[in-house]
Amino acid sequence: MNRELMPTHRPVPGLGAVLGWAALALFTAAFAIFEAVAHGWWTALAGAALLAAPGLVGRVGPRADRAAHRALPPVVVLIAYSLSPLELPWIFTAALGWLTAVAISSCASAGRRRRCSTTG
Repeated sequence: MNRELMPTHRPVPGLGAVLGWAALALFTAAFAIFEAVAHGWWTALAGAALLAAPGLVGRVGPRADRAAHRALPPVVVLIAYSLSPLELPWIFTAALGWLTAVAISSCASAGRRRRCSTTG
């Protein structure tokens, strides 16, 4: 295959990706606040701690940072908790906080990639 015809860069995320991540961030933040109000300050503390945690993991190393900014782990925790008989709402709220942090980070990076590609 001719190398000149092959793209050399990743496709730029569209406005839909930015809006999708922003909508997910707003929804999960609102849901975490609802859970914190319904179940007390322990759940609020857990949600706030995991909202900040992905940003702090970058100090450990790049692999840990990439793993902390993936959407799959908090979604797996949310699904597993929902299907389990556990009644520890702080786990659910912490996973919501983590997913909110991932969505905010993804929205910001998708917007940055979008801006950089249109100005250059």
